[in-house]
Amino acid sequence: MTTQAPTTHAPTAHTATAEAPTAHPPLSRRAFTRAALLGALTAAGLGAAVPRASALGVPAGADWLGAVDARAELSRLTLPGTHDSCALYGGPLTQTQTLSLPDQFAAGVRFLDIRCRAVDGVLAIHHGPVFQQIFFGDVLNHCLAFLTAHPAEALVMRVKQEYSTVSDAEFGALFAGYQARWPGLFWSEDRIPRLGEVRGRVVLLADNSGLPGLRWGGPRTDIEDDYDIGTIFELNSRKWPEVSAHLDAARAAGDPQRLFLTFTSSSGWGLWPRQAADAITPKLRSYLGALDRPARPVLGTVPLDFVTPDLARSLYALNFGS
Repeated sequence: MTTQAPTTHAPTAHTATAEAPTAHPPLSRRAFTRAALLGALTAAGLGAAVPRASALGVPAGADWLGAVDARAELSRLTLPGTHDSCALYGGPLTQTQTLSLPDQFAAGVRFLDIRCRAVDGVLAIHHGPVFQQIFFGDVLNHCLAFLTAHPAEALVMRVKQEYSTVSDAEFGALFAGYQARWPGLFWSEDRIPRLGEVRGRVVLLADNSGLPGLRWGGPRTDIEDDYDIGTIFELNSRKWPEVSAHLDAARAAGDPQRLFLTFTSSSGWGLWPRQAADAITPKLRSYLGALDRPARPVLGTVPLDFVTPDLARSLYALNFGS
């Protein structure tokens, strides 16, 4: 099977607009104020809560978090996500998704796994050595556009250094430059918020010590990401049991300051990402089908390879007992 040769050189020069905010205004102060006021009034019992979906049915993918009570802790929701969210290029060894970021948002995906290569003073999105034809500024523009159009939504983003070896301090300084150019977009406290606190924003999961935010692998995260699975036999005997056990643990957990993340993705020498996804997705669907959905089981954040709208919906529908 032919694969694209890895990109081992720096990405080519890009236009200025790729690393600058688009024409969308910075996140609306009115939207922030409205969401904050609604959350405060709701928590105090002085205003109407965001409608709960039991009365509304399952919302469309672009607006489902808007139907969740603002008082809900982010850790006590089931969030569909994507692993290596921007990896659309590089052939079967590298590609992990087919949907663009806007299409992922429309499908209901709310967790992003963003891998940044520090090169020539910017952050380029990579999967290993392969440049994914998008820069971090483009990613933020997509997030900003979505959240401006859907201010009751929120996104969670893991940021990790990939295929570069600058110091954490230098990586953090580059990231800080983006924060300054996209003011108000990131929520970067080291705690797990309630939904009403972060509507219209991106919650940062910091997989680099130079970044602010909720610490990836820290005491407030519980992560299953055994990704190096070489064969279908290992997937059946090791990966899927780990995934199902971790989903069970998320369901049993009750600590609002502990975020469970269960990666269903894997690949190895004899099992590439698409093959692994095709093998594990039916197992995940079967697991979801056996749940007591009216009880609204909480699975935490579930990053997927080759996400589809129907699979994302089957996850976020759990928040609504459906």
